[in-house]
Amino acid sequence: MDADAAEDSERTLVFRRSDFDDGTRGELPEDLRIRIPAVRLVRQVEEIAGRLAASRSANAAAPHLAAVLLWCLVTGRYGSWDIEALCEEEPLCRHLAGPISLTRADIHRYRREQEAPLQLALTEILSAAAPDSKITALTAEAARRLDRARQADREGPV
Repeated sequence: MDADAAEDSERTLVFRRSDFDDGTRGELPEDLRIRIPAVRLVRQVEEIAGRLAASRSANAAAPHLAAVLLWCLVTGRYGSWDIEALCEEEPLCRHLAGPISLTRADIHRYRREQEAPLQLALTEILSAAAPDSKITALTAEAARRLDRARQADREGPV
């Protein structure tokens, strides 16, 4: 890999992991794997995504979209462009995406169309990471993460 390619790759990686800081600090880390073991967290994401997709959509891709989006939201990755790349690069995202190839447009559209159910599902996952927190604080944290996703999409890829 030449120096320019390495620099581009590094810049993209930083963007994917960036924290779109809005000045608010919650009691939860951006990446919930700090609080919940990854294996338990991914099982919870898959279970909740399955319930969400089954109750909301006949689209065969819905469970995969929900799982990938929830996983990325609970691990601090927000932008549709970045999530699309993660589905190709990160083995766990590839696993959650299943047999389908998720595009930025699919991810963005699903998140926009299913924002309220995603917020409820995200709140449920956040409550496992902070069981003593008030539901209003967890709902606000879920809304903040979805807002960061919208902000990341407005900024676009680096």
